[in-house]
Amino acid sequence: MNLHDLTAQLNEVYEGQPWFGNSIATYLQEIEDSQIGASVSGSRSIGQIINHMIVWREYVLDKLEGRSNSLRVNSPEDWPLRSYKPEDKAPLFTRLKTTQKKLNEALKQQDDTLLTMTVPGEPRTFEQLLTGIIYHDIYHLGQIYLIKSSLEKKSVT
Repeated sequence: MNLHDLTAQLNEVYEGQPWFGNSIATYLQEIEDSQIGASVSGSRSIGQIINHMIVWREYVLDKLEGRSNSLRVNSPEDWPLRSYKPEDKAPLFTRLKTTQKKLNEALKQQDDTLLTMTVPGEPRTFEQLLTGIIYHDIYHLGQIYLIKSSLEKKSVT
């Protein structure tokens, strides 16, 4: 795997035409303002999941800049506790788009040697980190889809 291919995969999942269905950008266009703060059966809300995706993009950006800060999984920093209102949708989606753009810009400044480098403060390589963010996005896109589908089924019944 090379950096160009990983970046292409990251962008395919975000705004391309991935094999599994809609990209993040395409699917988020279908989210109603009223759905951003909704959850189903105690799940996290769509807004919380999107914010969590942003947090991890910002973490990757920090690592690309050489910072050795850490982010503990399932910590308050990882999943900030807050509720989302309909008016939060646009700014949240803008933040996600902005972090995607920044990530692309940062990766364009790198070459394939980045992939074998150890992530500052982590026991993994940048190839593992970037592959992980792709898997992470797909996983959470599935969660968002399930929440949205459940909300729509509730409103029909």
